[in-house]
Amino acid sequence: MSAIHQLGQVSRAYALAAQEYEAIAVAAAEAEATHKAERAKAILRAKAGEERVSHAEAETRAEADDRIAALYRDRLVKAAQSDAHRARLAQLREQTAVGRSVVTSERAGDQFHADRLGGAA
Repeated sequence: MSAIHQLGQVSRAYALAAQEYEAIAVAAAEAEATHKAERAKAILRAKAGEERVSHAEAETRAEADDRIAALYRDRLVKAAQSDAHRARLAQLREQTAVGRSVVTSERAGDQFHADRLGGAA
């Protein structure tokens, strides 16, 4: 497979990954916002109850809530997916840069040989 063909494939993969990243980043941000809002509401509910509890106790109760824990897990998973996608974008960006260098080198080599053959005639 030629370097130019490989560069085209990597460039297409990079473009697709970049387009996908927006949805992944938005989902991660929404998951974080939802978790924070629901956790805060759970803390306020715990503090507003009949029994007086410290803020630390209210936080502990919120963290122990299954729904809040599920939101936190979703937040962590989506943040990890976003981080992995960013790493993939960086990898593709590096592969694109290397591919451009290879293509440039091939062209320079081709030009060198063309000049030598043309000059020998």
